[in-house]
Amino acid sequence: MPKTLIFTKLDGEADRILDELGRRTGLACRDGGDRRIFDFEGAPGDIDALRELEGIDPSWPEHVRLENNPDRPD
Repeated sequence: MPKTLIFTKLDGEADRILDELGRRTGLACRDGGDRRIFDFEGAPGDIDALRELEGIDPSWPEHVRLENNPDRPD
């Protein structure tokens, strides 16, 4: 898993989903307008962010795109 997760916001639901991800995980993040970057350094324990996203909204990939997903084909 990378040390950061970089998400691109695709629509108006993205902020709701990413806000909840931050709340549930306690991960520090930076918001850059159409992107949000979550930082795992100093994270409170082992975090499965993708599982958390599924719990927040199973259709999360329609609203945010994980830019640095090692499993995503280019």
